[in-house]
Amino acid sequence: MKTKSLLISLLALIQTTNAHYTFAHLIVNDTITPKWKYVRDVAGDPKYASAGEYAKTAPFKDIYSANMICGRESGSGPKTSVATVIAGSELGFRIATDIGGNADAVITHEGPGQVYMSKAPNDDVEHYDGKGDWFKIAAQAQFNDTTYLLYGEKEMRFLLPESTPPGKYLLRIEQFQPSDQLGESQWYVNCAQIDVRGPGGANPPTGFVRFPGGYDMFDTGIWITQAQQNHQKLMDYYPPGPDIWYG
Repeated sequence: MKTKSLLISLLALIQTTNAHYTFAHLIVNDTITPKWKYVRDVAGDPKYASAGEYAKTAPFKDIYSANMICGRESGSGPKTSVATVIAGSELGFRIATDIGGNADAVITHEGPGQVYMSKAPNDDVEHYDGKGDWFKIAAQAQFNDTTYLLYGEKEMRFLLPESTPPGKYLLRIEQFQPSDQLGESQWYVNCAQIDVRGPGGANPPTGFVRFPGGYDMFDTGIWITQAQQNHQKLMDYYPPGPDIWYG
């Protein structure tokens, strides 16, 4: 990524530990869609119940909770629009708000980003609870031995596999900060609702997992070494979950 080294240096000067965020914008072929239009709105952390958007940005740590499906459930599925997308196109998620309401916030919690899809039963994605099978279509982990790719970025972009079977899906992003302290990883999870158009293909999705339950706190991509915590030997890092399905 261009100017990555300079950006990393600048972020090191301005980063605070309170820089949290939500992935509230879906990106479709370079169009950044309105906040929470196609991404399910999330509930706030109860500890910050009176703080509005601030409460929504707080991460969670319990990977065995229902928050791992689409973030803190708010029942917003029926109120969320469904984006029509073409298989093979570029999609993405962009962060909207950090802990101070800064619309120009960047990702400051160092760790990977991964994207999964789950087909809604009977194409009723607005009422789908996400408890079915998920397959991975994208992952972005380390930039080099000391830095993650998404650190300092505003968004994560990826390709929707050309042979994705047509239908309505939940499209899920997770970006998290692994930790060398067991159970202390910080998670940011959001889901968009999409309607995939295209011919499909001969190779259906594989490598299914379910959330919660797809990961364990002892996974080496979640519970990392002290060296990796100290931003060393990140080229040895491998994120959790199944292999990517490319179609």
